[in-house]
Amino acid sequence: MANAHTPAAREKPPVIPALDPERFIDVDLFSPQMKADPTQIFARWAEQPPFYVTIHGRPNVVICRYKEVTDAFIDHAVFSRIPQPGWGADTFDYFNGLPTVGDVDPPEHGRLRKLMWPAFAPRRLAQVQERLEDLIDEMMEPVADAGRFDMAGEFAQPLVRRLLLGIFFDFPPEDWHIFTEFSEVLGLVGTVPPDAPKPRAYLEKFDAGYAYCKALIEQRRKNPKPDLVGDIIAAHDESGAISVDELFGALIVLFAAGIGTTSSGLALAVLRLCKHPDQLQLLRERPELINSAVEECLRIDTLGMFVHRYVVKDAVIGGTPVHRGMLAHMAMGAANLDAEAYPDPQRFDITRNPRNVATFGFGAHFCIGHALARTVMRTVIARLVRRFPNMRLAEPGFQPEFGGLPTERMPMSVPLRVD
Repeated sequence: MANAHTPAAREKPPVIPALDPERFIDVDLFSPQMKADPTQIFARWAEQPPFYVTIHGRPNVVICRYKEVTDAFIDHAVFSRIPQPGWGADTFDYFNGLPTVGDVDPPEHGRLRKLMWPAFAPRRLAQVQERLEDLIDEMMEPVADAGRFDMAGEFAQPLVRRLLLGIFFDFPPEDWHIFTEFSEVLGLVGTVPPDAPKPRAYLEKFDAGYAYCKALIEQRRKNPKPDLVGDIIAAHDESGAISVDELFGALIVLFAAGIGTTSSGLALAVLRLCKHPDQLQLLRERPELINSAVEECLRIDTLGMFVHRYVVKDAVIGGTPVHRGMLAHMAMGAANLDAEAYPDPQRFDITRNPRNVATFGFGAHFCIGHALARTVMRTVIARLVRRFPNMRLAEPGFQPEFGGLPTERMPMSVPLRVD
């Protein structure tokens, strides 16, 4: 099973012509130093045309300005999402070659995206909202007793896991470990050199999740159940049976993407507010600013710093030539700090109410889970701020370490005090 989805053969990648050396920047896009505080770097890059970097010995292009990032997201003729083995993106193959919604272009993308629609029906989101509030209140009780907590490891991550696995997917608690363990080993893929096999620990957890979904399809077809998985299967069996690959791809993307980005977004937002006590106090005084506050947090601390595409057609973007065979990295974090889109972009202002932030992408690949992520962030932050008027950093000037996937900016710990 472990190699069933891995691309079988690799064609020789296209030869990229000589490039202008003046357009290269010597930087590791995924280094801990880059994750630590990219704000000033991104703001500077947002003023520049696309530039080149070298990754695994191959030239890549980085696109940062808001308009060019937007255009690249929707220009599938030049920037394709379809994996091209050998082009240098092996470290981003998190799902072992599985055909997921993020790895196809329209129109096939639309068909796979429909697999996920039952998850985001208004009825289901309303049910999640109601149970989310109870879950937050339950988790705040030990925080109140202790007077301190870790927003990342003790609150955001457990809350999002319970929300997604227990409420959203309605999986039995004894089965949660199958998905949490896969999430924990996902980052191992980013450490694998080009053309090297994936780590055994990763492959074992991948196989366990795949086998679980295969059994789930069989169970739900014999004994239909009105839960998320049952709704997905029922909706698609009317016109054509859903495959194990498609169901596993839909579920694992929803969970793997949801747990990392939503929990990181929560931790980053609370960290940002606590680093700006004036803005946190303003939110306490004017709770109606919660929507604007969340959008400003999403703008200035983008959940995923980059999204890659495969350049499948020669073009010139912002005066910079791009060639077939290159990888393109759209820097959503830089686009959100483009002064042309957001004046005085490095200023954190919860009254700004920024529109159309690049955080969730654009066009056909606009994140299908954005409404759920925003709902979780608004609800959690509003209730924390109301319940704990003295919420603050446990150590003034605290700077977290960051982990997660290569393109993620996941704070490992955010210690807070509420006493």
